[in-house]
This record gives sequence, structure tokens and C-alpha cells, in this order.
Amino acid sequence: MVTLQLLHKPSLHTLFSISSPQHYQQQPSPLPFHPRLYNVPRASASSSQKGPSTGRRQLIAETAAAAAVTASGFLIGGGNKAFAAAEEGLSEWERVYLPIDPGVVLLDIAFVPNDPSHGFLLGTRQTILETKDGGNTWAPRSIPSAEEEDFNYRFNSISFKGNEGWIVGKPAILLYTSDAGENWKRIPLSSQLPGDIHHRGSGTRTIREEERPRFFDSKAKQLCWDNAETVPGRHPQRWRKDAAGNIVLKRFHGCQGCLCFEFDHILPFSKGGQSVVENCQILQTRVNRFKSDKQDLKKNQLKGYSCDISFGDNELDIIEMAVYGDVIRLGKESRCRTINEMPDKNKSMDQIAA
Repeated sequence: MVTLQLLHKPSLHTLFSISSPQHYQQQPSPLPFHPRLYNVPRASASSSQKGPSTGRRQLIAETAAAAAVTASGFLIGGGNKAFAAAEEGLSEWERVYLPIDPGVVLLDIAFVPNDPSHGFLLGTRQTILETKDGGNTWAPRSIPSAEEEDFNYRFNSISFKGNEGWIVGKPAILLYTSDAGENWKRIPLSSQLPGDIHHRGSGTRTIREEERPRFFDSKAKQLCWDNAETVPGRHPQRWRKDAAGNIVLKRFHGCQGCLCFEFDHILPFSKGGQSVVENCQILQTRVNRFKSDKQDLKKNQLKGYSCDISFGDNELDIIEMAVYGDVIRLGKESRCRTINEMPDKNKSMDQIAA
């Protein structure tokens, strides 16, 4: 369990709830802040103080905070630069502790319109927290349909309309509820959706869906993984080598590190490539970004885009243990031992302490 702070730093870190209207003064705003109506170019402690340029994460944090205040009287924030509610009198804040791992970045918050005491908080590392007491306490929420695939989803946004709600994440995932979040089901996503796309703005325009699927489906991804080169001595459903020879870890799909990877079109989609297993390869994320829509690149060219780092077996063991909780190597399966299984030589020499 950690204590978080949000607007004081670029990452979300603390939830504060309003306990009583005292002390904090803010110049009234002609309209309540709403993230879909305003752009926030600069963060400040008050309307009369100018602060440094706002980074992307901080901007997201502030937007989420303002949305929470508008919807339910809650603010994600912290430190002496916390956002205050647009209404006068909302001033005293109480720290709320969140049951999340260090390093988790919170990205969005929403409360059920018909039940302001019921809300959800989303973040990286497949984080979903739920409150049913107006935000005083939060508990992890598990959604089994979001855990079927071997991905570590980043839940980016949540919104409600009445009792209907939607959660969107990356890699592409859409969760839907029709009963105010009591039950969530996963909506299968296809890059070739039926019908047309309608965009409402100043007018209505219709864009025809492309006939070619833009993304690989789950079957193609699994076959693409299975076709990739194996890593000697390591479990093939956990470790593979990409087209440049870089080692990647299956649970690190879609992230930015040197063991992360993406599914790539060998013949770029923009140049007519199909989203089928025959046109699929796994590439270290960094390599895939540099490759972009280039084609006919040789292995040594792809290697030139790669992270200039290598991992030994001991380092890979540590990473695998941290991610999966165990290490599977041919003939060398490993798990954490209990105290009773420890050899006598590791016991304390102080018999009283032992």
C-alpha cells in the first residue's frame, strides 16, 4: 500500500476528499471546469500565479482531477499546487490511502451518475480500483474477462452515461457495463467493424470503413509469437527473439522497454500489407518505431535500431521471477522456498534470535 500524490508531480499520486468548507480561497470561475470544454495549457497554485509548462502526465492528472470535482466533489491532487474545486468553499482535504503497487500511474476516475458514492479509478499495470463509500476507501476490482489474455493492460479512460459505462485500455480493450459497474463484460474489438463511422461535430460526416483489418486478431498474434525464434533454455511461451534477434518477454507486449515488443506488418499496412499471420513478425518496440513503414529491411538493419544492451541468464531469471513469480527453464524450474525449506547454514548463529 502506498500514498500517492497527483498534481504536485507529473504522475498521479494521492486522492483527497473534501471534509469541510474552510480556509482555502479561490477566485470564482464563471463556469465549472470540464475537461471536454477546456484546454489546460499551464498549471498553477492559483489563478494569480504562473507555473512551469505542464507535462503530458501532469495535464492528464489535472484533467482527471477537474473531471472528478465536477462530477462528484472529489479531487485527485496533492501538495501546495493541488487543484481546487471551481465552487467556493471546497477547501479542506483528507488523504486517502490506495492499495496499489509503487510505480502505478493513475490515469482516470469516474463516478456513477445515479450513485455518486460508487466510483472507479484506473491506471497502468491493469489497475482498477472501486469505491462504494464516496471515495473514502478503495479496493482493487478484478474483471476476469480482462485477464484472459497474457497482457498487462493499461486502462486509460472510463466514462458513464446513466448506468452504462465503458473502460478503454491499451493494448486495445473495451469493457462495458449496463448495471453501473456491478458487472463488466468485454466487447470484442475488430479492426473491421460493421457499418459506417459517424462523426458528430459542426455537422455529420460519414467515413467508410476500410475493408482490410488494420490490426492482427488474437489468433494471428499467437501464431506470430509461435513462429518467432525461441530463446535457448527458456520457456517458449514466455520468451522469444524478434526479427532482429532481440530477446522479448510475452507479458511486455506494447510497452517501451528493451524487452518489450509489438506485432509488426512485414509489408507495411500503408503499402497494402494484410493483417494476417504470414505478414506478421514480432519486433522490439524501439525497432518497430524506427522501422515505421519501411520495407525490405535486412536483419542487420533492424539490429541497428535495437537497444544496445544484452541480458545474461541470471538477469533473465530475475526478470522472469519478478513478472511471473517463478522461473521455468528446462530442468531448472524454480520457485520461492519457505523458511522451513531453507538449509541450516542460513539460520542465525544467535540461538536466542533463531
